[in-house]
Amino acid sequence: MKPHLVLDTNVILDLLVFKDPSTEPIRLLLDAQQVDAVRTPASMAELIDVIGRPAFKLSQEEQETIREAWESSSRLLEDAAIEPAPFTCRDPDDQVFINMAYSIRPAFLLSKDLRVLELQAIAKRHGIEISKQYDCLGAT
Repeated sequence: MKPHLVLDTNVILDLLVFKDPSTEPIRLLLDAQQVDAVRTPASMAELIDVIGRPAFKLSQEEQETIREAWESSSRLLEDAAIEPAPFTCRDPDDQVFINMAYSIRPAFLLSKDLRVLELQAIAKRHGIEISKQYDCLGAT
């Protein structure tokens, strides 16, 4: 069974927009289809909104390429399959990632968001490993 993986928007940005070299372990796992990365309609809407912001200065074509890259690397988890986690993130915008991971547990959730990271202990009790380390799946 492939490890289940949830990437928050900032991690996807590092991977697909900034092409941060530290995301190489994630890219390799995605390219080799060694993880089951998931997305939801809500997480896609957030990604599309973020990459469309003027600060990123991405053309429509670049935005479409990023969207298509993430869609081809991840599996759509429909809203009906989302189970609300019994714990909440202090940032309501990040709850979608918590709920995604809870719904597919055991799961890994990669995030740089401090509000998500502060949930590591409680999430672990529910079968979710939260990490900011992009190589946390290296042993899989």
